[in-house]
Amino acid sequence: MINVLALVVALAAVVTSSFLAGRALRLNQNANHLPIVLDALKAQRLPEFTRREAELWEELPKHDVALGFTRLPEPLRGCAFEVSCYYQHLSYLAEYGLADWDFIAVQTTYRLLRTWDCIQAHVDAERKYRGSESSFLNSYEVFAGKVKRTDIDAATARLYRRGQRQRELR
Repeated sequence: MINVLALVVALAAVVTSSFLAGRALRLNQNANHLPIVLDALKAQRLPEFTRREAELWEELPKHDVALGFTRLPEPLRGCAFEVSCYYQHLSYLAEYGLADWDFIAVQTTYRLLRTWDCIQAHVDAERKYRGSESSFLNSYEVFAGKVKRTDIDAATARLYRRGQRQRELR
């Protein structure tokens, strides 16, 4: 009887320590990614970036779609590459699991989708110019499509619930 009790206590200790080790690893991973995510989102807080983004939204529709990106006149070409590559970078972080998907989606929904809607036809033309459908801003397109189909209010609620659970575990 004592051996069985000792075995149960040992198993409980192994399960508990495994659970706590797993939690610690997840928290540590999130802590390691936080500076990367915050740095990646920094551009959205900079007046120069938001000015260039608004300029893209206003000026790009005035240009022939067939120009794609590469053949746009400067300074619009630089603006188009800068803004769209920024969202491509965020898409990499979210889609490849380097940052919390919901977090990136919730933080960027409006501007990410407005920019994608603005550039999509030019992206298609750029891909045609490059000779491949998979040659330009693919991760951005995938992420934007998923974000468009996501219930952002539900994603926000998930983030709050996760934060609440983490606070309760401390």
